Amino acid sequence: MARRRLERRLLLKELGFGEEPFTISADPRFLYLSSQHGEVLERTRDVVEEFRGLAVVEGSYGVGKSSLALRLESIYRGQPDEYRVVFVHTASYESQFAGLQDLSHALGLPRRRGLTKQWREFENLLVDEHQQSRNVCIVLDDAQLMNQDALQIVHHVYNFDRGGRKLAQVVLFGQPELAYIFALNPEIRSRVDSWFRLNPLSLEDTLQLIRFRCTVAGREEPLFNQAAFLEVFEATSGVPREIVSVCARVLDELGARGLTTADVDATHAAIENYRTSRTDAARMPAKTPALRPPAAERKPASGGRPSVDQKPGATSKRAARRKPVTEGEPAVEARGSARKRAG
Repeated sequence: MARRRLERRLLLKELGFGEEPFTISADPRFLYLSSQHGEVLERTRDVVEEFRGLAVVEGSYGVGKSSLALRLESIYRGQPDEYRVVFVHTASYESQFAGLQDLSHALGLPRRRGLTKQWREFENLLVDEHQQSRNVCIVLDDAQLMNQDALQIVHHVYNFDRGGRKLAQVVLFGQPELAYIFALNPEIRSRVDSWFRLNPLSLEDTLQLIRFRCTVAGREEPLFNQAAFLEVFEATSGVPREIVSVCARVLDELGARGLTTADVDATHAAIENYRTSRTDAARMPAKTPALRPPAAERKPASGGRPSVDQKPGATSKRAARRKPVTEGEPAVEARGSARKRAG
């Protein structure tokens, strides 16, 4: 094991890296905010900072939902005088009571035996935070794992308000199954202020993601020639997690072939290695995302633009500073009156 680590360090050094550039772990230094990720982050902040209650960020696996959720949490975690933040990385709540107890525990509240008593504790805390001018932000990742009863948490939290402001802002991140769950609960779906859909990256953003990670890890030279890069984009369809996984295997191929820049042959070999490993993993009993079908069987990427659904109304202050929507961009309808940002 020690020898393998030493060999890896030597390979990275030969390729111009000071550390691993392509790991799946959520290292904030390697988070590349594409144009669409930046836009969704800004508009999600609108919902939180204007006390609008509820937002949903939906996307298929690997498009960067968890990274965005962590970035949102870190923004407000760094402002303890103005925000109280709860982050749940896997919101697999089996019941409303189980979810409420988990959130209450995260906020430092005692656990009560009954649902009504627990909600009373929770509401009292929200009122106290409001009186101290702190906005409570609850970020739930993998929210598609919540069952129907647990989703009632969102409904109840939304109903707590004072003076036209929601006492807690809830942001759900999850896979497309979320749309089905909400469709079964129209009374909760009607309370969603903004619904965002993250799409795979565009060709340009895919290139920038690879360059960004290489630069952070210490390499300035391009990792791929042009033809090889196009092979990566075609194989991954712009899904960030797949881009990172393929690039990690490209480094192995470069070491095996004595190259410093990936050509088409090395890239093809890395892609095949990745697909084989994914196929093997899919055969295992553990729940593993299925291998993506060939590009010809997939729908074309949307060019990296996020889809946005919002309730009708006036545009927020932050949105007003953005460029107006032009032809070819997703239409945006904003909800509610514009409010000044907290703090």
